[in-house]
Amino acid sequence: MLKLFMYLCCAVILPYHVRLESDLGFPEQEHLDIERNKTRIPLYIPGKCQPNQLLYPGDQKTDWICDCKPGYLYYAPMDGCYEAFRQGPCAINEYLTLPSGEFNPKCTVNPCKTDGYALYNNTCHQLNKPGGPCNLQKGDGVFGVDSSTLSLGCIKGADRISMILPTNDCPPGSQRNRNGCKP
Repeated sequence: MLKLFMYLCCAVILPYHVRLESDLGFPEQEHLDIERNKTRIPLYIPGKCQPNQLLYPGDQKTDWICDCKPGYLYYAPMDGCYEAFRQGPCAINEYLTLPSGEFNPKCTVNPCKTDGYALYNNTCHQLNKPGGPCNLQKGDGVFGVDSSTLSLGCIKGADRISMILPTNDCPPGSQRNRNGCKP
């Protein structure tokens, strides 16, 4: 009987445990201290999380959770993450916002009535496009959603450099770099 029990443990339980461990993808670290955990550096593992979500470190060194990408809001009625100040799950002429002092995003009327545009200083401007209310040459950044406050403004920083690159895809067999496509 003992041999049967040991066989079942080794043949059934152990391979299942190993399979779970090998399916996880995260950087090897000895520990996640509090200072490093504050930065919440996410991972992207295809198929691990729902669309528009990334894998973030949790409170324990092996604790990882799927959460919305920066600048995205979790909308419970559709159980998904959607870009702030975009139509997403909302009706035509509405966009998803997080009202000040509230915890749940809401669909609100988009005064510009066009997806991808938002009102700033009483004028409609296209999101994530150079120019508009922000002067890129003076270092004001690009008009968009601040991923920390989820409010509209001129966004500075290297993470927004992709907004000024051409939007066309590179041909098959080539790669995009900061200067465009290369073979």
